[in-house]
Amino acid sequence: MSNFWVNGVVAVRDGKPYIQLSNEKGMIAQLSMSETRQIAMDMLVMAARTEADAMIFKFFENEGQLPSVSAHFMKQFRDFRADLDAEKAERSIDNES
Repeated sequence: MSNFWVNGVVAVRDGKPYIQLSNEKGMIAQLSMSETRQIAMDMLVMAARTEADAMIFKFFENEGQLPSVSAHFMKQFRDFRADLDAEKAERSIDNES
């Protein structure tokens, strides 16, 4: 694995906080707080989903099933997750000031 660094900075040009991502070749990206939080959440979600996918594969392999069986089940599981992701979140409106 290559080295990867995450640094927080406050920009002189606008006084706003940013997160800088870099590796041994230099800065990869400078992100706003909103972008940083979204990417971090996406990484956590994908880590959990990939672990679940690997567990499905391992389970069916341990049960002596063909890889096509685990692939079929994994497809159904991913479709189930996609349907849940497509649901609109109900949010309360903040009327208090």
